[in-house]
Amino acid sequence: MTTITVQHVTKHFHQTIGDGTETRKVAALDNVSLKVASGSVLAILGPSGCGKTTLLRCIAGLEHPDSGAILYDHADLRDIPLQERGIGMVFQDGALMPHWEAEKTVGFFMWLRHRESEVPERVARISQITGIGLDKLMPRKPSQLSGGEKQRVAIARALTRDPKVFLFDEPFSSLDAKLRANARIELKKLLHEFPVTSIYVTHDQQEAITLAHRIAVMRAGQIEQIGTYRDLYYNPLNLFVATFFGTPTINLFDGVIQSHHWQGENFGGYPVRGDLDDGTGVTLGVRPEAVLLSDDGVAARVESVIPFFAERHLLLELTAGRERWHMTVPESTPVKVGSTIHMAFDPDGIHCFDSKTGRRIG
Repeated sequence: MTTITVQHVTKHFHQTIGDGTETRKVAALDNVSLKVASGSVLAILGPSGCGKTTLLRCIAGLEHPDSGAILYDHADLRDIPLQERGIGMVFQDGALMPHWEAEKTVGFFMWLRHRESEVPERVARISQITGIGLDKLMPRKPSQLSGGEKQRVAIARALTRDPKVFLFDEPFSSLDAKLRANARIELKKLLHEFPVTSIYVTHDQQEAITLAHRIAVMRAGQIEQIGTYRDLYYNPLNLFVATFFGTPTINLFDGVIQSHHWQGENFGGYPVRGDLDDGTGVTLGVRPEAVLLSDDGVAARVESVIPFFAERHLLLELTAGRERWHMTVPESTPVKVGSTIHMAFDPDGIHCFDSKTGRRIG
């Protein structure tokens, strides 16, 4: 297996502006560094245009950084011959040869090395692990396969190569919700059975949580934070990361510092770091589950009640004055739209952010 190290990588593209006669240089990657331990899975998560696919293509050797380096173990990727890199890559559309049967697509790498006799055993093993009957797809051409089946063939093709590095570029983004959920489970089984160093690019946080050991959150060509899902959810370094995770997203309340305590429109009195001057703008972040019912708490009007039966809770939308937020309560809670309830924040669930910079205040 291989350890992947990205060292201060910067990559620019030229973007056409105006009437098409001028271009400007745009940074797709801006001094990006990260490390993926041998055998682990890293998900790269972020909004469209943040640079995650460009980063993956640089790691694959399909794009060349303007500066910085990509290392496989301790060797610069540029110094490793193509045939020795051991990369298995799965693209959004599967990238299958349109006139080849799946069997030929899956076995082509082995055929080049006169090892095609090993393909049936590998396909059978993948089918056994995932339970999807991959062998039944082998006689078909891409035009005879569904979107999910194409991606299964593409993953089988990559695994048949015995890759040292496994790279995924949003492989399930075109699938519907049910197929995508099933595909995640299948891939999770395969990554457990074949522990290859893997990088998985996605915009779907549930996909990242399901598949990866760690998650890197990107924005505007930079990595905002890397960690486990719990790190990112409970200890976000800034407002961007805090608002990127969670459905519904974290509640945000504007306020200021008064005598070393935070004070907002409805809530207040929460202690903060002692070196902040009075009047400093601080945004308070509170997850819906950290808003608690309290008989002597803030009164708010219930605007909507949404049941989540699997999670056995209700999601409430509440308003008081100009503020609107969400909280969760047990499904047995007697509450209805238009009623008034009282609440307070769990002190352990409060996050403070500088209102100007968005950075977390410790």
